[in-house]
Amino acid sequence: MEIKVGDLVRIRGTDWLGKPLGIVTEVKNLTHDQTGERYKAVTALVSGKYFTFGDESFELVSRAERKIN
Repeated sequence: MEIKVGDLVRIRGTDWLGKPLGIVTEVKNLTHDQTGERYKAVTALVSGKYFTFGDESFELVSRAERKIN
């Protein structure tokens, strides 16, 4: 499932963080210069700090409500 800005997420497999909830603040599509591999980086505000990991490191908890004009 695609993660978007404003979604409520939990960081997977990071016991040192204690699995707190966070809000997605940025999603970027990146390309590794040397290999050409493409991936998505997600930044979330978790407990007052910003964390950026690949999108597979986040678990979607709740979608943000979005108004369609």
